Amino acid sequence: MQRFLLSIFLISFIIADTYSWENGGTILGSYGNLVDAENVGATDGIEPYDGEYMLTVSESPIDGTPQAFIGWVTDISAGDEITACFYGYDTTAGASPSMRIWGSWSANNDINSYAGSADGNEEYTDGTGWDQVCHTFSTSQENWEAGEALVIQARLYSSSSGPDPTKYFIDMLEVTTNSDTATIHFPGPVEGLLADAGDDQTVDAGSVVTLDASGSLNTDGEITEYFWEQTAGNNAIVLDDEEAMTTTFTAPNESDVLVFDLTVYDSEGNESTDSVNITVVASVGNLTIAEIQGQADTSPYEDQYVTTSGYVTAKNSNGFFIQDAEAAWSGIWVLDFGVANTSVGDNIEVSGQVVEYYDLTELDITAGSSNILSNNNTLFNPILITEVTEAYESVIVKVAGICDGLPNEYGEWTLSGITIDDYFYGDNWGDGSFVPILGNEYTITGPLNYAYSLFRVNPRDDNDIQEGILSNSEKIHDFSILTAYPNPFNPTLSLEFLTLETQNVTVTIYDLMGHKVEILFNGLSKANNLNIINWNASNYSSGDYFIHLESDSFYEVQKVTLIK
Repeated sequence: MQRFLLSIFLISFIIADTYSWENGGTILGSYGNLVDAENVGATDGIEPYDGEYMLTVSESPIDGTPQAFIGWVTDISAGDEITACFYGYDTTAGASPSMRIWGSWSANNDINSYAGSADGNEEYTDGTGWDQVCHTFSTSQENWEAGEALVIQARLYSSSSGPDPTKYFIDMLEVTTNSDTATIHFPGPVEGLLADAGDDQTVDAGSVVTLDASGSLNTDGEITEYFWEQTAGNNAIVLDDEEAMTTTFTAPNESDVLVFDLTVYDSEGNESTDSVNITVVASVGNLTIAEIQGQADTSPYEDQYVTTSGYVTAKNSNGFFIQDAEAAWSGIWVLDFGVANTSVGDNIEVSGQVVEYYDLTELDITAGSSNILSNNNTLFNPILITEVTEAYESVIVKVAGICDGLPNEYGEWTLSGITIDDYFYGDNWGDGSFVPILGNEYTITGPLNYAYSLFRVNPRDDNDIQEGILSNSEKIHDFSILTAYPNPFNPTLSLEFLTLETQNVTVTIYDLMGHKVEILFNGLSKANNLNIINWNASNYSSGDYFIHLESDSFYEVQKVTLIK
């Protein structure tokens, strides 16, 4: 539907157009990893904002900020302003995926040319349903040049841990300009023959699958022939009738991704082709989390579908951690984007695909299932660790040490070299009451996450942050520091400690900035043997220093002061 309105506005004319994807058009072009732009009716539980049809676009792989060209304004001049609005739909409140309206300048005769950014609005769709986003573009920008046109974009943003592909929905694009010369272009109506192989499907192994070409159309007459052909997949599929509008087949008994091309013909010999992906899911059955992790960097069940259970230890809008034992290899990240509607303390059974997402082992249940078995359960005690390793990925751990790096722009700071991150706690610590102080001692609890090639401990709230090193009641029984004396000292310090069991011990001196100064002891401490170490600090400057005592099972820090 198009409408042209003429009225007086700032002594100029207004041209307004609306496009609502009612006539079969999709997009005018795209940039980046945008796939499968489709004109659809109600789907995935989502109704069009207005009318019977809407635009859906998908991003795959999840990388960058792909753009769908949904409008184009040509023949604009200096001083022109163009306001564009559309309704967008994403399903994750306050998180990715999301979208906003953006623009770029192009040549007046080529929408795919790029002459610079026209900027866009700062607000994203809010994930609570249909949400309108708007922006006013102006040719008064310094980077606009005469003869250039405006490309109106739906710009997409997805989490690096989001589902692949990620879908977005768009409807009711409205464009208004004060120009009396501009021409507004929308995706035009479909003319002639158009094949439609139907929506992509995820099916169980061994199930009967239906391929449906009933959405195909021919505006110039009738469709005379249909032809289905398998073009990808590890299993060769026999269709019930490869020349029928609707046909069926039995899915193989193993996981696979099958691709079928549909070609339709009319009486004039014209043809049109579309494809559909059928993802076959074959579950290997119930496994413990340790079996899924496989006690290695990569899961032995990667890309396979499994079922497991555990207790929810932390969550956000993208998913949650579960853990099934107080042990190494007992935790895993579950990607769900709100599907499970679970809470911390729930015992939950989940089924989904094992994925290695940039070396983080995760269970993707967005196309799987979940079942809450019980609520408000007591969680496992955190495991005290002195080194972050693959064995404790996604497990609730506890680390203790000294703040030797303050939060960066990404909300990351370091505790004796271990990265502490705000992924669950808040926005760069702004949503919580805690701000780390350089040189102070802390004990931090939280799931051990892995992202951007780095292990990170993620405190969930203020209860996971403790000022100072572990209290005496939390100290492990087989290790004891007796005393460091005198304190303050000049220039010699005596340190006495014992272990109740024979074990390896390292004693290291660090300065206030977290730099390693000297290793005082690195060896075997025998059971019930009192160890006496002397440190001569005559070559070091006055100030506070930190003694790190680390054994096979324990970690402790003590502050001492050198005064010269």
